[in-house]
Amino acid sequence: MIPSSLESMMGKRILLLSPHSDDIAYSIGGIVARLSQRADLRLMTIFGHSGWVLPRVTCEQSADAISAERELEDREYCVRRSIDYDLLHCPDSFVMGYDTATELRFSATEDPRTESVVDLIRNAVTCWVPEVVLAPCGIGGHVDHQIVRVAADALDRVQVLYYEDVPYSANLPLPELERQLAVQGLIPAMTTDIESALESKCEDMWGYRSQTSSTTVVQMLLHARRVGTGTSRYAERLWRREN
Repeated sequence: MIPSSLESMMGKRILLLSPHSDDIAYSIGGIVARLSQRADLRLMTIFGHSGWVLPRVTCEQSADAISAERELEDREYCVRRSIDYDLLHCPDSFVMGYDTATELRFSATEDPRTESVVDLIRNAVTCWVPEVVLAPCGIGGHVDHQIVRVAADALDRVQVLYYEDVPYSANLPLPELERQLAVQGLIPAMTTDIESALESKCEDMWGYRSQTSSTTVVQMLLHARRVGTGTSRYAERLWRREN
């Protein structure tokens, strides 16, 4: 049965698929904070060989140095949240030669990495046997997020829920965001109150110091506020496939 509330996910083995080292903390950090030590969580970062960092953070621009810094940030996050951690060393879009425009324009079907990533994620699910997989919707069109979405769609015999990619989801008007998700065949699965975890989520985002700016945190807060319900001021949403 597909989980319909946060309470129904407690005690389960949950695999968190993160295209990059910050995506889980940005997108569903509130859900993760509430599930911490209440579920068996494993975070898998897919594109661990990374070439992008905020220019103000470091003068060292080699992909190896940036990748090491991002891995450290991931590991620190997982320790704080009692999460097991796996890292795949697939090259991210920057290493592959995309720029900030083309990485949002190219389709996963055009990318040579897609087939191997689909196989790697399928094998990981076969080995670890999670009960639930949380994966990105791919909102915003970032090719790395699209690839992980394709891999999640290819999984069977496991329940898959999809999270709204922050900050990309925050950049769309809410009706347009929901229209795009409906076109993709996704329907709402749950809206989770994260107000009690909001401060912790912000702290976790700032823990990704090589990637996080005040703009990103503000975008997250604005999106969490607008998807809040009458009983919660801040929320995160998960979606599921209609069929």
